[in-house]
Amino acid sequence: MSRRPYPRRIAGQTIQRGLSLVELMIGMTIGLIMLAALGSLYVATSKARREFNQTSDQIENGRYALDMISRDVEMGGFYGRAGLSPSVLNSTVIDYSLPDLCATAQANMGFSSSTASTTVPVAVAGLPTTATTPTCLPNRLANTEILTVRYASSTPTATPSGTEFYVQLSNCRLDPKPLAYDSASTALVLQTKACDGTLADKRKYVVRTYYIADCDDCTAGDGIPTLKVAEFVNGAIQVTSLVSGIQDVHYSYGVDTDGNGAPDCYVDDASVDNTAACPNSTGYSWTTPARNWSNVTAVRINVLARNVDFTAGWKDTRTYDLGRATVDGPYNDRYKRHVYGTLARVWNIAGMREAP
Repeated sequence: MSRRPYPRRIAGQTIQRGLSLVELMIGMTIGLIMLAALGSLYVATSKARREFNQTSDQIENGRYALDMISRDVEMGGFYGRAGLSPSVLNSTVIDYSLPDLCATAQANMGFSSSTASTTVPVAVAGLPTTATTPTCLPNRLANTEILTVRYASSTPTATPSGTEFYVQLSNCRLDPKPLAYDSASTALVLQTKACDGTLADKRKYVVRTYYIADCDDCTAGDGIPTLKVAEFVNGAIQVTSLVSGIQDVHYSYGVDTDGNGAPDCYVDDASVDNTAACPNSTGYSWTTPARNWSNVTAVRINVLARNVDFTAGWKDTRTYDLGRATVDGPYNDRYKRHVYGTLARVWNIAGMREAP
């Protein structure tokens, strides 16, 4: 039996060998370190993206809340024409009423009209933080303000629904009254300027009340502060969520005390005597709340928006100035917040008073 000779080694050729245990452990360790680094980068990126999304949502919510409220304020007091006066309505006197914001009965909505006098509700009215919560505003967050805006839709209605309420202004000097407010088409018979039987425009009456609730989905008790709107629809008050994450809002009302359309001073509540807050308004009487609200020609709106979700590692120790005598905060929780503000003119009141 002959033995096979070993193969000869060629010069320069290396012998292949497997990895040793030490080399394998070193490779695995390096791989684990790289995976840990990639994992940390992914977590950090995800956290940054989450915070960016939350901030974007907060900005959008704050600005949307301002936009919705300011647009309604700017429409306040529109009842078919830009501003009302005795000459416009062929009425001896134009007066203003301050109806309950929860009123739904036709007789309690603040309208009356005859050739001697015409009464319409004030364009805007508010309730301070200390006011008792109206029955039609469920889940109101404690110590928050309320704003109610009233006007007629800018779009005429061809055929009344029979359930909504409408405002109709007469353009005909032969009509028995200059204004009609009703839900029945048989009562909305005022005419155009031609006085030929052609009916004047009928416009849906709008009442919207903005307030802060302590929840968005209140049946689930989610605890998310939310801007809600209570709207007069089909003869009843319907409440809907408008913007989540709105924790507080402050309204400052610009009162025109000399009748030129420009606010002479800003007050927190036009229902009370503001002589001390308006020292330059000499001779103006604050005794009639409805008259004071009828002279509001601008509203400053400051909104405190809060992230819906908390931020890990964050503690809110800041204070927030909404224009009140006292600031909001510090809340000492894990939610980020920001204040957004704007000024809205009540054009249908202010515009008619401005000098040409």
